[in-house]
Amino acid sequence: MVHPLAAFALVFWGSVIFGRRGREWRAVALAAFILVALVVLGADWAVHPAAGMLLGFFGSRAFHRWRANWSALLVGLIAGVLFMLLGAGWLIVPLFVMGMIWLFTTALAWSGGKTSAPRAVPPAVSALPEQGGGLPMGSLGTRAEKAAARAVRREARRQTRTRLETPPPAAVPVPAATDLLTAYLRDERLPGEARAQLAALNLRTREALTYLDNLGQSGSEAAYLARAVRDEYAPTAVQAYLKLPPTLANTAPLQDGKTGRDLLREQLDLLLNAVQDILKTALQAGGQELLTHQRFLEDRFRQVKRDLEV
Repeated sequence: MVHPLAAFALVFWGSVIFGRRGREWRAVALAAFILVALVVLGADWAVHPAAGMLLGFFGSRAFHRWRANWSALLVGLIAGVLFMLLGAGWLIVPLFVMGMIWLFTTALAWSGGKTSAPRAVPPAVSALPEQGGGLPMGSLGTRAEKAAARAVRREARRQTRTRLETPPPAAVPVPAATDLLTAYLRDERLPGEARAQLAALNLRTREALTYLDNLGQSGSEAAYLARAVRDEYAPTAVQAYLKLPPTLANTAPLQDGKTGRDLLREQLDLLLNAVQDILKTALQAGGQELLTHQRFLEDRFRQVKRDLEV
């Protein structure tokens, strides 16, 4: 019975951490406790998909309003330690990478809130009295004032020529089409939370495709959708974000007050949930096969017991 219960526990775990109850530390702790107990009782296979889901949980909540979710995130971190002790030791590497990205982005957010003292700006040409609607240049009075005004105009013309003659910066090359998702994980033009979401997508799509291949469903619709998320949908969302002006992508609202950064985060969240649904469907298919085998074994050994009693 432990294996079917573990399958249902995984479904419950996913519904908690990716639903509204993912903000409540008690719900996260309960779901994690049930999973850990079943793994200890013998369903050791369940720790790996649970760890993959946990990465998606951190990617979707640790980089967006983490202060409102800190208690649930702390419980999730404790659950991650337990998963690693129970066999999912590979979880330490992506958790460490996501932690470093989170610390880096948090430090940038804190440093960005500090403003430095404004520097003195030389007067622009448009601020001269003659061009601002005031007295003409002939009435400035002294030769020193006239010389200063001429120097300002010369400096303005020189800066204008410099801007016109300076070639535009070279465009950053687009990653090779072989594996765009993996290439974008190292693209520093993306926000930290987007790279963390891509890391979770990378792990979960690989897990889904491997699991479906083991079930003999590599040509199924679920496998096709997982490959499309990895090779097409996620890279297309990232490319659309990178086409925005860098100085406005994270600040200028595009729709309903949301910036390009907000829209990218929402799209990657949608893709993470889609891959999660694929894993749930595949898990139910594998669970049915496991239940069928269990009924076969029970019938088989029940018959053996009757033969021995006779």
